[in-house]
Amino acid sequence: MAFGDSGSADSVLRGLFGSLVNAAQYGRDASNMWGALRQGAYDYAESVLNVTSATAPSATEIRAAANNMLGHVTIMDMNRYVSLAGKFLAAKQNLFNAAPYSQITGNMIFDPPWATSSSNPAVPTRYRIRVNRTLTVHGFTTITRNEWATYELTGPLTSINDALNYANTLFNQADYNKTADIFSVNEYTLETV
Repeated sequence: MAFGDSGSADSVLRGLFGSLVNAAQYGRDASNMWGALRQGAYDYAESVLNVTSATAPSATEIRAAANNMLGHVTIMDMNRYVSLAGKFLAAKQNLFNAAPYSQITGNMIFDPPWATSSSNPAVPTRYRIRVNRTLTVHGFTTITRNEWATYELTGPLTSINDALNYANTLFNQADYNKTADIFSVNEYTLETV
C-alpha cells in the first residue's frame, strides 16, 4: 500500500484486510468494522511516519495521514471487504473443522479477488498456506513463542495433513529455524495466489 497518497479504495482495503479479518471474528457490525479499519490505518500511518519523519509525529499528524488513506473508501467498498472477511473466516473454519486426512475442497480455500492465478485459464492455480505454530527456540535460554509463517504450495492439493507436513518440512529446512522445534500447529488457512 502506497503511503502519502490514499490511492484507490481497493489498495487501502487490501492493505488493511488483516485488520478487517481480525475485527470480523468478533462481529461484522458497522461500528466494529469501521473502528478496526480506522485503527489499522492509524497504526500503519504511525509506523510509516515514525520511520520517515525527521521528528516524532504527533497524534494529529498520524490521524491526518490515516484519514487521508481512508478518503476514498465508501460504504459500498467497505461492504465488499466485510463480505470478503466473512468468506475468509468461513473458509478458515471449514478447513479447521475437517479431519486431518480429509481431501481439501473448494469451501476450505479463500479465493480473494486479487488472486492472479485462480481466474486465469492460462496459468495453473497456485495456493498459499499460512500456519500459526507454537515453537520452542533453543539458544542461551529456551523460549516458547507463537509465530505465523506462509508457504506457497507446489503441486496439487491433497489432504490437510499433506499440506501441513509440506509446510513443516519447509520450516525445518530453513537455516534460520535450525534452533527451533515445532511444539504445535495452532491455526492454518489456505488461499489462492
